[in-house]
Amino acid sequence: MAFAPKACSLFLVVLLGVCIQLNGAQHVPGARCKCPGTIMHTQEIIDDFEIIEKTHYCDTTEIIVTLAEDGARRCLNPVGRKAKFFVNCWNRINKDDKQKRRCLKRKAE
Repeated sequence: MAFAPKACSLFLVVLLGVCIQLNGAQHVPGARCKCPGTIMHTQEIIDDFEIIEKTHYCDTTEIIVTLAEDGARRCLNPVGRKAKFFVNCWNRINKDDKQKRRCLKRKAE
């Protein structure tokens, strides 16, 4: 009878480990996006931008701009005019980081 408590304890430890692994593997859409909130536009001068396409852990395309004045980073709403401009320009330059300045020099209309 001394074997039963040890086996039961081992079973509980293994079960706890499985539960912890399953909890970490849960997929929550949008939970790991870099942009928790977005803005439609900014009047400030943009120094750089980054486009993060949809992934399995974030279900929206993210457009992150870096402001020239203070280096702050802002997330643009992907349906906004300026965000669409950056996405189109990014696709036009074939996603080449070296040509990003072309998009920054042009004005979003």
